[in-house]
Amino acid sequence: MTDFFSSEAGQCASIAKQFLEGALTLDAAQRDKGPILFRPTLALAGHGLELMLKACFYLNGQEPPISGKKGHDIISLWERDICKPVKDHVFANANRVAEEDRASGAYLDVPEQDVVQAIIAEYVIELGKLHGNSPYKLRYAAPQNQKAPRTPLLVKSLWGASDDLVKRPNDFVLSNFRI
Repeated sequence: MTDFFSSEAGQCASIAKQFLEGALTLDAAQRDKGPILFRPTLALAGHGLELMLKACFYLNGQEPPISGKKGHDIISLWERDICKPVKDHVFANANRVAEEDRASGAYLDVPEQDVVQAIIAEYVIELGKLHGNSPYKLRYAAPQNQKAPRTPLLVKSLWGASDDLVKRPNDFVLSNFRI
C-alpha cells in the first residue's frame, strides 16, 4: 500500500480520529462542565463515524457517497456490507470499554456484556438520526424529547475503532478482515 495517510482513505481515517479525539475530550469534560458539552460531543462523534465509514469504502476500492443527504447518512453507510470491518471494530471496542468501565466503577449503569453490541448498534442508529437527517438536530434546535445516545460508551467505542483504523488500516480491507 502506498503511504496510507496521503490516500483518500488515510485522510478520512486521520480526520475521523481527530474528530473522535475531540469527542473523547469533550465527553470526559462533561463530568465537570455538565450537559452543555453533550451536543458538541455527539456532533464530533457523528463526523468521526461518518469519516471512518467513508475511509472503509476507499480502502476497499469504492467511492463513498460524498454529497447531499446520502453523503452524511451514517445509518445507510453503517448498514453497507463494505463497512462491516468498521462495525465489527466498534462492537469489539464497545465490549472492551464496557468491561473496563464495569471494572472501574466510574459509571453506575454499564450494560452487561450480553447486551453491549445491541446497545452500541442502537446508539449508532440514534447518532445517525441526529447527524444526517434534516433538520440536522445536532446543528439546530431539536425537540426536548429527542432521543440521543449516551456518550461514554459510544464515544470511547468509536474512538477505539478509529485508533484501530489509523494504526492497522489493512485490518479494514475486506479481503484481510477478521476480528
